[in-house]
Amino acid sequence: MKFFIQREEILPALQHAASITSVKTGAVYLRSIWLKVENDQLRIMATDSNIEFFGVFTTKIEEDGLVGVNGRHLFDLIRKLSPGELQFLVDEKASNLVVKQNKRKYVLPINENYWFQPLSVFPEEQSISLSGETLSNIIDKVSYSVSDDETLQAFNCMLIKYAPNDQKIDFCGLNGHQLALCKLEHDDLRELLPEQGILISQKYLQELKRMIPLKEIELNILNNRLYCRSVDHKENINLPLSLYEYPDYNQLLAKYNSPDPSGMDVSRHDLMDALDRILIFNTENSMCTFFEFKEGIVQMDVQSEEKGEAKEFLDVIFQGNLNKIAFPTRDLIQILSHFTADTLHFHFTSSDGPCFIEDKDDTDYKVLIMPMHISNDVIYTETDM
Repeated sequence: MKFFIQREEILPALQHAASITSVKTGAVYLRSIWLKVENDQLRIMATDSNIEFFGVFTTKIEEDGLVGVNGRHLFDLIRKLSPGELQFLVDEKASNLVVKQNKRKYVLPINENYWFQPLSVFPEEQSISLSGETLSNIIDKVSYSVSDDETLQAFNCMLIKYAPNDQKIDFCGLNGHQLALCKLEHDDLRELLPEQGILISQKYLQELKRMIPLKEIELNILNNRLYCRSVDHKENINLPLSLYEYPDYNQLLAKYNSPDPSGMDVSRHDLMDALDRILIFNTENSMCTFFEFKEGIVQMDVQSEEKGEAKEFLDVIFQGNLNKIAFPTRDLIQILSHFTADTLHFHFTSSDGPCFIEDKDDTDYKVLIMPMHISNDVIYTETDM
């Protein structure tokens, strides 16, 4: 095998491939990046036995072949080289991969080719197009509400499902005390999705977000796998879908129509600043912020024997009969950080019912957070959904 390629062109693909390879443990093919040259193309491939990635490049090729080398070692080498042309070739004994740049020369041992496992091919039929940037932003807005606990099955997944009531695609994350919902109008994606939707595990969501190009991409679903690639076919990723039964999150959303709701309009920036200072006074036993509503003002405070007391006051627009409510400070800060609007609306269903946080100008994104239970001695415990 022998080919030439620009370091800048190959580096992103090597980074993606190396990120899913094992460092030391596992079979050889799980630690390897595979370079395959045939039909005037270079293909860079890697898998962790679940996620599969490959990049396809048209470059200057002198000899076909297949080699596998330690993925992390190869990426670490290439990223530390200078921009410019690289030469890759297998030595005469077919036991090493030689990488050359100008007068520099590096030799990496090759793995036996019988370790190579062919990767899945992108299914062309019925594939659709979608903005990679749009998908990445949606994952960012939803994934933090997906549980990190793999034993929680469906709660450990993001749901993508067509919602016939508003003819949009729901992207939903639910962890038992918090729900994030982002909607997207996309007819082609609606046709691609199965009736029950698809579930993507949390551990794959972050890899997908990191690896999808922020440009037009193509998607397909086949044999319980999600396939994604750039329209130029240079970057390809596919991953397994989960088969759990997702909870009926519409039952939670229906609580929006409570008989006695209250509402608050507040500056997102000012609220985040206040909560950031209050967070300093939170402890494991006093982890929330207590909100008390008065005309035109919300008072926020926290008390703890260990760290003391903090009080903050903000001007708000408030309607309703709610007097007091409490939320986990850190969770609330995280939620607010995923909005971009200057002013947010809090829709309170009751002092112990779900609260909906939304941007009135963006009805396609809302977050539901459960308040903490307020006992008489001001000890807060989490209220489950």
